[in-house]
Amino acid sequence: MKKNKNSWIVMGMLVVAVLAGCAVPAAAAEGGYRFASSWGQVGTGDGEFSTPVDVTVYGTGNVYVLESGNPRVQAFTRDGTFVSKWGGPGNGTGQFTDPMGIAVRSDGTVFVADTGNDRVQRFAGNGTFLNGWGTPGTGQSQFSTPRAIGACRGSMLVIDDRIQRFMPDGSFVATWGGAGDGDGRFAHPEGIAVDSARTVFVADTGNDRVQKFLPDGTLVAKWGSNGTGPGEFRSPAGIAVDSAGNVYVADTGNQRIQKFDPNGSFITVWGTGGSGNGEFDTPQGIAVDADGYVYAADTGNIRIQRFAPIVSVVKAVSPETALPTDTNVDGLYDDMNGNGRRDFADVVLFFNSMTWIASNEPMAAFDCNGNTRIDFADVIWLFNNL
Repeated sequence: MKKNKNSWIVMGMLVVAVLAGCAVPAAAAEGGYRFASSWGQVGTGDGEFSTPVDVTVYGTGNVYVLESGNPRVQAFTRDGTFVSKWGGPGNGTGQFTDPMGIAVRSDGTVFVADTGNDRVQRFAGNGTFLNGWGTPGTGQSQFSTPRAIGACRGSMLVIDDRIQRFMPDGSFVATWGGAGDGDGRFAHPEGIAVDSARTVFVADTGNDRVQKFLPDGTLVAKWGSNGTGPGEFRSPAGIAVDSAGNVYVADTGNQRIQKFDPNGSFITVWGTGGSGNGEFDTPQGIAVDADGYVYAADTGNIRIQRFAPIVSVVKAVSPETALPTDTNVDGLYDDMNGNGRRDFADVVLFFNSMTWIASNEPMAAFDCNGNTRIDFADVIWLFNNL
């Protein structure tokens, strides 16, 4: 009720406010990450979880969360609004046993590594079953507890202690790897990701490292060792790649996320053990959307956490104002006119410039209410937080 009342107050005050509506182009520079939002709690209802183990996101569309304790897939909008669900325990079509990996292709189809049933299942984005393949074993197109799955241009990659490449219909293409700690070998790997050039990154969980391969399986880089420092890991589980090729690792045993450039150079880290915002309890799955937001399956805390990139705005919103500033250093640019304080003039400027901001500024810097878009709700948030 308070929010609705304030919405009318802001609208009324904005009607009588007059500010210039022109603007100039903007750019952004990369930095760290801030907590944006979270959703989920223990349960079996819509939007509730039992052991969320992996997460994937379809560009700027749905977020898909895979549960192993209550084996199913739930789809959400990027702000955590429930959309749909499918699955259930069993070994029938569309059912799962202890599934561990999920991926979505560029066409919106969803693939699940149905770990306990030693198979892969493929679904339309709405949960309609399309096809599946795999039986227990170590031969071609067989699996021994497949723990992760990755989508690349034209094919799929499934990993147990080796990598197998398939066409989306399940046709076998190639394989490489095997159990061990040497180059190109794996120890209970739990994460796999593919970039736009079809380069493959593996979270080699038992060996506390990341390995990078060309599409044909040639090893080109590796990094990591057991430890707690930058670039060190303790049982890394999830791995994801953004549009620039940067690599994100869910460093499960260290209760944190680490980010690297495509060659393994350390960029940043965030998180610690706990249940507060930005804290983790055994994080496993990780994903990055087209706007750079990071999603983590915070498994032990039974929730999904979403993080926004902290960016630097380098152009003013209006020619008559200075550069926007972040008054409390939380990653949100609340001082819209750059006068060094957050006041009603900023609310008015935000209102008058919403469309331009959405098209020209880095969204994460102005998405005040964390709903992954620039809209009037952000203006209300700014007004309520003056």
